[in-house]
Amino acid sequence: ADVLNDDPDKAFYGYKHCMRAQASMAIDTLLVADSLFRSPDIATRKKYVDMVETVKESGTEVLVFSTQHSSGQQLKELSGIAAILRFPLPEILEEEDDDSSSED
Repeated sequence: ADVLNDDPDKAFYGYKHCMRAQASMAIDTLLVADSLFRSPDIATRKKYVDMVETVKESGTEVLVFSTQHSSGQQLKELSGIAAILRFPLPEILEEEDDDSSSED
């Protein structure tokens, strides 16, 4: 998961950001921690399964990381989902700063 550190402008974390990046067709690779698919909350599991299917259907690579490994654990700590972008999307991050609502 070194890609995330190499170019922070091209990495998004969290469901909302990743969905926005997907809507812009900006995701190069989607990284998902397997723990999201084992969430005790069925709605949460379904949300992430649906997202992965949508991303895969658009031809984007999806990598699932096991939280048994350090890379998966690291990803889990960063919301469990990350998108490596084809190109930066600063406008989405700026919008976030405007409403500064925290989302989990």
